[in-house]
Amino acid sequence: MLVGAAVGARAEEPSGAEAPDGFTRDPADVSADTPDHAALARPGHHDPSKHEFLFVPVPIGVANSDEGLGGGVVLALHHYHGGVEPLRDDLSLRLYLTSKLVQRHELRWEGIQVLDLPLRLWARVGFFSTVSQTFCGYGNGVTCDEAQPRALALDAGLDEDEPRFNDFVRRYYQMRYVRPHADTVMRWRLRDKPHRVELLTGWRLGWYLPGTLLEPGPWPGSLYAGLYPDGEPGVSSVPQLGVTLDNRDFEPAPSSGYFVEASVRGAHPWLGSTWSWAGMNLSVHGYDQVAASPHTVYAGRLLVDLAAGDMPTEEIAEIGGTKDYGAFGGQWIGRGVRDRRYLGKLRVIHQSELRTDVAGFDVFGVHVDTGLVAFADVAWVGYDWDNLTGATPGQPWRAGSPLGLVFGAGVGLRLLVNRAIVARAEVAASPLEQRSPSFYTPVGNSL
Repeated sequence: MLVGAAVGARAEEPSGAEAPDGFTRDPADVSADTPDHAALARPGHHDPSKHEFLFVPVPIGVANSDEGLGGGVVLALHHYHGGVEPLRDDLSLRLYLTSKLVQRHELRWEGIQVLDLPLRLWARVGFFSTVSQTFCGYGNGVTCDEAQPRALALDAGLDEDEPRFNDFVRRYYQMRYVRPHADTVMRWRLRDKPHRVELLTGWRLGWYLPGTLLEPGPWPGSLYAGLYPDGEPGVSSVPQLGVTLDNRDFEPAPSSGYFVEASVRGAHPWLGSTWSWAGMNLSVHGYDQVAASPHTVYAGRLLVDLAAGDMPTEEIAEIGGTKDYGAFGGQWIGRGVRDRRYLGKLRVIHQSELRTDVAGFDVFGVHVDTGLVAFADVAWVGYDWDNLTGATPGQPWRAGSPLGLVFGAGVGLRLLVNRAIVARAEVAASPLEQRSPSFYTPVGNSL
């Protein structure tokens, strides 16, 4: 949930699994002959011959079923020069902490038209830590069944009335680790709109440290510790190369057009990585207006992400492309399913949203457009090329189906703040999930 904002600011939920897709309010993202959207691309009131700076503090609050309640602040310094819209540089410090002790702190910089070239450049150094990341096993057959850790706790002689019993049960399907990281994404524009083409290059570097800063190693007795007694310590060094095609009429809230990206990524000890593997990603987004009044848009995405080789669990969880979200499960891909419940190297995912505008109003000089959304996320997940279900002898999760699908669906409220910032409040559920419906308040689009 966005608590505060400033005119012209770009804000999104600080996430260790998120990569940029460029600034959200770009005049080229609006068709000049589309009256409904022409106002969305109005330029800022800045003298192009001067270097102007604006300090923008943005407090944020978050309610998330996977990460708990929390919040933080974004302290941004915006640089305006040369008529570059919406701004030339964005330097920001982001601090974030939740009730489940998830931390995301980062210093990031993003520039448009770097060195007066057709180049968007994004770079970040950060620190991420968690003691409550979901780990239920691999493949599409994982159950996350609480009966198993309860039985193990009783076998170990723990009493149901003592705190240690509940701690063991809660942590059995959880991971804890610390990850300092650095990453960058560059998008070189080969052709502008219509049908913009950009060359995508990037690199992400992460140092995985199982445990916490004070106590190394996985949670004792957890499912993850049974598979990896020492965790999976090491360095992940992953370069990426790809191409994007973009013809959306307005990037924060498209009514028509498409966005397509294709990329390859990989890791090898020659590149400084502990592990050696390769992957590819293809993502096709489409947008179409289905009703003029009320303004209703269908948004859909087909995502294919495939990988092979020696991969740590955290790399198995993430997809490639401009936004390396975790999947399947959580507030971005797989809403209604607990975060990263279904892990596999092979993923085919479809997301659908029906978005309807409701009303617009001004609050203390900030314009807010409201809307409703209904959505569904469905996926096929295969653990590995030679073992689609993920079940092997000795592993305590049931076998899935080679053709099994996993899915979730829900409804929500969308806010478009100052024609630039998308905030969402959503509730979602899945018949595959034992726990109550999930709630999310992310900043940014899922697709």
